[in-house]
Order: sequence, then structure tokens, then C-alpha cells
Amino acid sequence: METTTRACARIVLSATDIDRWPDAADIRLPAAAKCRSRSLTVYFPAMDRAVPICRHLSGLWLEGQGLADRDVRYTTLLVTTELATNAVVHTDSTVIIASLRRNRTHLRVQVRDQGRTATEKHWHKVPGFGRGLGIVAGCTREFGTHVDDDGARTIWATVALTAG
Repeated sequence: METTTRACARIVLSATDIDRWPDAADIRLPAAAKCRSRSLTVYFPAMDRAVPICRHLSGLWLEGQGLADRDVRYTTLLVTTELATNAVVHTDSTVIIASLRRNRTHLRVQVRDQGRTATEKHWHKVPGFGRGLGIVAGCTREFGTHVDDDGARTIWATVALTAG
């Protein structure tokens, strides 16, 4: 695992880091996640098991930001989880990048994946599955997506830090 604490907190997780979770102390409480940086970026392999680790690290970063509002914390962690899960389940990515950035009025959560192939991966036919992006759109101030020429996609959402 690699971390830096300059202008932004950057965490790079390998498949080995994911497999060792939560036994590795260096992953449980990385200094980068607890820094006062206004942004956090987590690189992780496209593994189901990586999503709760990304959520945990995002929660540590939110604590470091001093964000005590439970609604903001809950919404930010929900959005991060839904977007990361969407990238793992619906793309052919090997690496996914989750970023959180804060300014005075809002948090921006974005997840970048490497895109998908022409085949659909809608292998889940379980009731309640497939509602993640609708949930994200319903609980955020803004929501959108950007697709690069190479097929890489960034899905982003903003969470208001203040009422209204």
C-alpha cells in the first residue's frame, strides 16, 4: 500500500492488501486517510471485497475533515459505496479510482472505471439489485457522468455540506 499526504491523500491498494484486510494494521489506520487534506483518492482492484475497504477509508477521511453531520457522512458513504459497487459489477475494469474532494459548500464524490466491453454483465436477477444510481441521484445535489474517448467513465455526485 502506498500513501502520500501532500495536497491530497492518496491510497493505492493491491489485491494482496484487500486479501489481508483487516489484519494489516497499515491498512486499518493509514495516515493518509486521517490527514487534513481536502481530498482523498483511493486506487483499488475491481474486487467486491475492495468496496467496503474503500468505504472504511472514506469514513476515516471524513473523520479527519471534522464532518460531524451524520446526514452528510451517511450520504457520502452511501454514494461512495454505490458508485464503487457499480464500477466493480458493471465494468471490465482492473483498477477503479474513487475520489472525494471537499470545498466550503459540498463534497464531490467521483468514481472512475476503465469502461465496459460490448457484452452486458447484468448477471444479477435478484430483486432490489440495480437501483444504485437511482439512489445516488435521489440523495445528492448533482449527479452526472463523463465518458472519455477510450471508454473510461467517471461518475460523480455532489453532497451538500449545508442545509438547502
